[in-house]
Amino acid sequence: MRTLDMRLGVSSASLPSLSPESLIDELARLGYQGVEWRVADTRQLNPAAPWHARDNNRCTVAPDEASVQRIRHLCDAAGLTIFALSPYLAVGDVQQALRLIDLAALAGQARLRLWAPDPERESYTLACARMRRFLDLIVPRAQANGVQLVLEVHQRTICASPSLAMRIAEHYPPQQLGILYDMGNLAIEGRENVKLSLELMGAHLAHVQVKNVAYRAQGPGLGWAWEWCPPDEGVLPLRQMLSTLRDSGFDDWVSIEDFCTSACDDLDKLARNRALIRDYLGLDNPGVTFPPAKRTAHDHCTH
Repeated sequence: MRTLDMRLGVSSASLPSLSPESLIDELARLGYQGVEWRVADTRQLNPAAPWHARDNNRCTVAPDEASVQRIRHLCDAAGLTIFALSPYLAVGDVQQALRLIDLAALAGQARLRLWAPDPERESYTLACARMRRFLDLIVPRAQANGVQLVLEVHQRTICASPSLAMRIAEHYPPQQLGILYDMGNLAIEGRENVKLSLELMGAHLAHVQVKNVAYRAQGPGLGWAWEWCPPDEGVLPLRQMLSTLRDSGFDDWVSIEDFCTSACDDLDKLARNRALIRDYLGLDNPGVTFPPAKRTAHDHCTH
């Protein structure tokens, strides 16, 4: 038996009103251990407009060496680990991918998030082949830099579930290509049994993102529309899901990515969600021990 060694961080993408500096200060004050930084062009930020997670996000690091060196220095001084960079990288943009891999290495060999293609734009067969060609061209640079690429489980992509993500990841060693297991995205598309998913991903499981979704009826025959909500108010039973993750022996990063804007402001979210997720994970019970993880690179069926 061993003591649980999960680490708790946040995704800066979900905190658009905060400056990177203020986020770092607050993470250190609250006792978080790390952060995954949204990486995007910051030249078009507009302080006069409402801050927005995707379109006007202040909590962003520009994709250049000076910006990454600066944010790493600030995080190091605050005792925080940059465990991932999260850019919006088009599949096939090899030159930008190579630049981002170098920046991830500069950030302390952080993981680099990738999204897979949209199945509505092309057939699955073509999209899968295009993703594989892209990975084959960038994996050598990542391996040389000690950077793990991570494929996010994300709605509206050919990797909308853990099992679909494994159909790409299984062709590469886990240290080259892992899977970012986003539990919140599963409420929109791709939800599978957590225990089964963990066994299927095996050693390819990198880190976990946590958020939740609520649904509202649109009218007879029109289905339901989803919206982000606080982690404890959505359709996902996160306490149960995170307990399953804990009991599996998982010992990597759990990253809170709460995009809800209606319940509380970004500063309040940081304190509230830290207490909530630590409770769900049992991190405040020092007497709890867990069995060793039994994940291997080949703990899955072939396709």
